[in-house]
Amino acid sequence: MQIIWIHGFPLNSQIFEAQRKIKGAEHKTPDLPGFGRQPPAPAIQGIGDYATYVLASSPKEAVFAGLSMGGYICFAIARMAPERVRGLILIDTKETADTADGRKGRFDMIEKVQKEGIKPVVESMLPKMVINESLKPKVRQIMESSSKEGVMAALRAMAERPDCSDLLPRINAPTLIVVGEKDTITPPSDAERMKNALPNASLIKIANAAHLSNMEKPDELNAAVEQFLSRHHL
Repeated sequence: MQIIWIHGFPLNSQIFEAQRKIKGAEHKTPDLPGFGRQPPAPAIQGIGDYATYVLASSPKEAVFAGLSMGGYICFAIARMAPERVRGLILIDTKETADTADGRKGRFDMIEKVQKEGIKPVVESMLPKMVINESLKPKVRQIMESSSKEGVMAALRAMAERPDCSDLLPRINAPTLIVVGEKDTITPPSDAERMKNALPNASLIKIANAAHLSNMEKPDELNAAVEQFLSRHHL
């Protein structure tokens, strides 16, 4: 079985380096348009466009794993092509849309990025990504590699993404939810709400980890994924 690892914002596939060690599956770690090695794509207008991009290079069936914005893309894939989803791994993400304030904040940030580049995004988000100070230079490097165009497109897509609360009860694929207990962007309460709404979900909380729980505690996350794959014969 192949796992498609979908990174969050404003990141790239480097965040999943440690997950390539997970046994029992093949791993694919694409960069989304405008991030990492991928140039921006004018066709990206919404979260559904990222889902179409990921599906275009994915097998007929796969386990889709998404962190943060990657989780939003996983929900879009589950809505668009449920027959292709053998399993889901949702890491530090949530199913709800932005609040009115959250949406306004993203559009305000788009204006800042247009004028100042991506620095305001990096400086505002880096402190929330990890609590392990030794990881911050690596995370900063990953974030700073993002393109201005890619960052603005992603901000717009996230601001306008639909609420997926109605979708969760219809997702029958086995689902693993992972959340860092110190995550302030998508806190454990979001993970608990998703678990209660999904018919076939398990939840793992990772101590002493923030939004990038997969980077802060890779051994714990990898072990949870290996157990999930084995339990559901994926």
